[in-house]
Amino acid sequence: MIEFDITDEQRTRAKELYDFNVLNNSVTEGEGNKVGALGEILVLDKYKSVAKYIGSHDYDLIIKGKKVDVKTKKQNVKPNSHHTYNIFAFNTKQKCDYYCFVVIHSNMQKGWIVGWKKKEEFFKQATFRKKGEIDDTIPNCTWTFKGDCYCLKINELDLK
Repeated sequence: MIEFDITDEQRTRAKELYDFNVLNNSVTEGEGNKVGALGEILVLDKYKSVAKYIGSHDYDLIIKGKKVDVKTKKQNVKPNSHHTYNIFAFNTKQKCDYYCFVVIHSNMQKGWIVGWKKKEEFFKQATFRKKGEIDDTIPNCTWTFKGDCYCLKINELDLK
C-alpha cells in the first residue's frame, strides 16, 4: 500500500478534471466524482514518467502501455487488510487491462493506492455480493452493499 499526503494543488487539479455532474448509475448521486478524480490524480502523479491521462468511460490512464481504470472509494479510516474493494455489476464491460484501487480519507488529506488487479483476474477471484446484503466479512458489521458488485479484500490485490 502506498500512502500519500494530498496537496491543495492535487485537489485543485481533481476539480478541473470533471464538471461533477451526476454519472449514470451513480450510487453516491455524483459525490463520488470528486473522490474519483482525486484518485486518478494520485495515480497519475505516482506514475507520471510512464503514465498518460485519458479519462474515457473505459479507462482513466495508460501506464506502460496498459489501460488502467482507477477505482476510488472514500472512507474515514486507513485501509485495512479485511476491507473489500468492489466493482459494481453494471460496470463490468469497461475495456481496461487493469484496475487500480485507491482510498481517499473522508477528510481529503490522505490517500492510498491499495492495490492492482488484472481485469480478468479480478472477476475470476472476486466474490459476488447482492444489493442489500450485509458485509459478513467484518465481525458485527451492519454495512450493506449499495448495489450488486464483485468484491476482493485488500490482501487479495497485487502491489506494484
